[in-house]
Amino acid sequence: MINQSFKYQEAIIRPHHIAWIVCLVPIIAAHAAYFIGLWQGVANECVPYFEGCTSISRAARNGDAIFLFRGLMMPTAAFLVIFWYLQCVWLKELTNKSHNIIFVLGTIGAVFLILYADFLGTEGDFYNFMRRYGITFYFAMTILAQMLSIRSLQKVKDTLDRKIKRYLSIQFVLIGIYWILGITNVVIKATSVSWADQSENIIEWHFALYMSFFFGLTAMMWKRSGFKFQFRVNR
Repeated sequence: MINQSFKYQEAIIRPHHIAWIVCLVPIIAAHAAYFIGLWQGVANECVPYFEGCTSISRAARNGDAIFLFRGLMMPTAAFLVIFWYLQCVWLKELTNKSHNIIFVLGTIGAVFLILYADFLGTEGDFYNFMRRYGITFYFAMTILAQMLSIRSLQKVKDTLDRKIKRYLSIQFVLIGIYWILGITNVVIKATSVSWADQSENIIEWHFALYMSFFFGLTAMMWKRSGFKFQFRVNR
């Protein structure tokens, strides 16, 4: 029988770097994909946030843009899982309660993001169905996780740092904007106006941008609170 001894070393990661990744990479991916499309002449020239000439999906699946978009969004989904795990750890430190449902919802959203990115650029009714429901469930599950995170922080708001309270208030405003955009989109589509598609595209660009802002605000919260995550590695 051979006895083996293992040495462990405490490794520390700075979680706010993870949060910045899931904030900035989707923004870079969407805009870079659109500009590649413009450069290759396969995208309509406009300001998508105001004219709605294209959706994010359409901008990302034309030409070589799809390779960049997939190459960035696939690893982002993995970082999202890590983000929601760290968010639950941080929330537990603040509230002394577990928040497993937030991790579950966020992880489901990340899985549907992978599904969406994987089927992007494919043809056929089935693939179109998978793309549409992939992005829908990604948005829905991620927003639910964000809302529950805000709700958990609201319960301990009096114990939070002044700047963290300010960031939390901005996140709360973002949730309100989500609802306004969502309701507006439903109303416009129900009226079947001629510009409904352009409106949906405009809302999609804004929706995705503001959803990313949530993660950036969380990054600033984590850094302000001095949140660090330690784990042990074998040596």
